[in-house]
Parts: sequence; C-alpha cells; structure tokens
Amino acid sequence: MKVLLLGSNGQVGFLLKNLFDDSVDLHAPKRNELDISNQDLVNKIVNKFKPDIIVNAAAYTAVDKAEIEADSAFLVNSEGPKFLAKASYKNNAILIHLSTDYVFSGDIKGEYTELDEVSPKSIYGKTKLEGENAIEKYCEKYIILRTSWVFGE
Repeated sequence: MKVLLLGSNGQVGFLLKNLFDDSVDLHAPKRNELDISNQDLVNKIVNKFKPDIIVNAAAYTAVDKAEIEADSAFLVNSEGPKFLAKASYKNNAILIHLSTDYVFSGDIKGEYTELDEVSPKSIYGKTKLEGENAIEKYCEKYIILRTSWVFGE
C-alpha cells in the first residue's frame, strides 16, 4: 500500500508518520517539498507517487491569526483540500482529511454529531468548512475526521 502523508511535521502528522510500518510505502514530504496550496505541485507529486491513500494532516491552524491572515488560511484550508480532492479522484485514491469542530457554531451545549448543522463563526472554521465542501464535491472516496482537540503521546 502506498500512502501520501501531508503535514508530517505537525503534531498529528508526526505521530501518524511513526505509526506506519515497513509494509507501507510512505511518502511524507515536508511543507517546503509539497505546499498543498500549489495545485500544480499537488498534481505532480500525486501523479508521480500514485498513492492508494492520501492523508491530509496539513492545515493552517493558527485560529486567532486566521482572522487577520484570512488569505493564507483560505489557501491552505480551502484550496489545498480542493486540490488534493481533485488529484485523489483522478488517481482513484482515498482521501483522509483532518478537519475541526470549528465548523460548528459552538452555540449548543453538549456534543456535536456529524448530522448537526454547520455554521462556523470564525475565518478558521469557515476555511475548514470550505475545504470539507470541496472534498465532498470533487472526491469520490474520502473520510473527513473532525477533531475538537489534539494532543501528543
């Protein structure tokens, strides 16, 4: 099995990278090797490596800073997943995408489910939702995982 892991230097990606054993042909390029907001580069890497699975743990995660750097957040969290979805579809790969509970308003008490209405209040949440919507639109085989908090070992 061939796996393309994006965001391998981030908190989640770093731990995921260490879970794969030698039976997996893993390609985990660093951000300077594959910027997911660069469609041509995404296509080039995916077309060359031909992964069975693409795991997107890459994201613009500075929630508060996204309010003043909306363009940067949009490129990574919205455009990047769209480019990955299109490349995934073209190469018949499964796309596993890490998203966030910031796609919800935060107005209800208790836990959200995947069936609850999305209504992000922040730029960060809006960009992550746009990325999810792009994956649903352009990709046939995908899993979107929404996390509320991540932590290391």
